[in-house]
Amino acid sequence: MRTPITVLRGTLELLSSGLVKDEKKRQEYFSQMTSNVIGLQRLVQDLFELSRLQNADFKLETADLNLTDALQDAVQAARQIGASKEIEIMLPTASKPILIHGDYGRLRQMFLMILDNAIKFSPHGAVIHVTFRTEAGHWHISIRDHGCGIPADELSHIFERFHSKREPRNRDGTGLGLPIAHAIAHRHGLYIRCESTVGEGTCFGISDI
Repeated sequence: MRTPITVLRGTLELLSSGLVKDEKKRQEYFSQMTSNVIGLQRLVQDLFELSRLQNADFKLETADLNLTDALQDAVQAARQIGASKEIEIMLPTASKPILIHGDYGRLRQMFLMILDNAIKFSPHGAVIHVTFRTEAGHWHISIRDHGCGIPADELSHIFERFHSKREPRNRDGTGLGLPIAHAIAHRHGLYIRCESTVGEGTCFGISDI
């Protein structure tokens, strides 16, 4: 948080000094400050969200539900996010429901955060494959992209706070999306795993075992 706050203070002090006379330049500074405030607001909101989820006393709004409904809902929203990059998200029709007890909104959020991550790091016109299977009373859902992949030395840290790839594709990221998704899974007794190969893509798996 120090960097955007330092930029904000420096810009405000510059504008308050009266040294910036050119109106166009003043508007550029105001735009820069607005961008930094929005980034700070997003960061604070994500921190608050993660802190609540990691607090055992924070109660989820749970009910019996079909997990594939939450997945399909998240995919529909993700298709809108990926439309500007012409990304296609493939999701087969569920053969049978995955019945669990959980918080529908939080589970939808978990899937959407993983899908949003896949969209960010996929090239224009790419395809993201979402699959699920049930076997011996257990289920597994995978979300696979064909993007840039994650280096091996970063793979074990992706669910940690603020571990965000700082590059143009993720310039608006706070580094908290995957930790929030991980926290939601943990609160539901679920598991998230990630496999990735640089230059080939990444696969996130969510399962009950």
